[in-house]
Amino acid sequence: MQPTPDILALQVTPQPAVLDTAPVEITVEASTENATRLRGWVVSPGGIRVPLDFTAQPPPCNWRATHPLQPGDQEGGWHVEARAGRAVAVQDFDVERRGAKAEARFVDFDAQPRQAARGDLVRLTGRLELVKGSASVPAGGLAVVIAFHEQETCGWRELGEAVTDDLGRFGTEAPVMESGDWRAEVRSTPDVIGVVSATVFVEALAEQKYDTEIVDYRVRRSGGDTVHTGRLRGKPVSAWQWLGNQRIWVFYRKPGAPSGAFNSVNKSTLTRDSPIIRRGRFEVRTGAENGGAWQIRYFGTNLAAGDESDPKPAP
Repeated sequence: MQPTPDILALQVTPQPAVLDTAPVEITVEASTENATRLRGWVVSPGGIRVPLDFTAQPPPCNWRATHPLQPGDQEGGWHVEARAGRAVAVQDFDVERRGAKAEARFVDFDAQPRQAARGDLVRLTGRLELVKGSASVPAGGLAVVIAFHEQETCGWRELGEAVTDDLGRFGTEAPVMESGDWRAEVRSTPDVIGVVSATVFVEALAEQKYDTEIVDYRVRRSGGDTVHTGRLRGKPVSAWQWLGNQRIWVFYRKPGAPSGAFNSVNKSTLTRDSPIIRRGRFEVRTGAENGGAWQIRYFGTNLAAGDESDPKPAP
């Protein structure tokens, strides 16, 4: 039987695309599995669809296409649609026009420590300002998304979020998954043109670790919440045992997103440490979502390997 094609990741750069007096070229990259052909379209806010000519390239992003945006093109929320066999994936991106709004700009961005064991937390900090004409002021009250790009993979994943203070500063923590680049992103708003920071590389230190497993992961609705439950076990010696006091993170994939595009919802909890009969159990509540899929991830410690659950459809 022929393997089913899948779209693992889809990304658009630059984000946002800022129109000025000359055309702006966007680049669309995708990662697929078992696909010999990829079709795609750029879709404007008004619904105009322009075909993309994807060409194969070396992995990890094994397809690439470009598309010029003209100075007179429509501003607002655009998207790219890609199809490989029956697999369909959509990626949103913003198109802005310079001069109409203030532009966010990163003064600095950093990640510390630059080396950390998988499962540890990395501290992300930075400062933003708003620029319009020749004037600049601290960018207070802006939402900042923390994104991560693992080495030898395609696509960025959201792992944290923060809000700037009155001086434009922000700080948050996120789990170290693997070695890779971290960056901060500000999405466009009705008053501000968004921006993406420079990247900072963090190395995940590898050691020989024992196996772990997330078991009995279930998702259910309770009022306006989604309740996630399950247990975590590990095999530090010859037999499996329930692992207490370990941090579990919740990830979500939007409807229509590539199969690998799970992003953190900034929710985590610790597995129970006692009593023994319930050791290793976790329960965490998130907001309800219409469609898409949920996933639980454990990033391990310096002794324990990480694990992730199978995706569960949003109830």
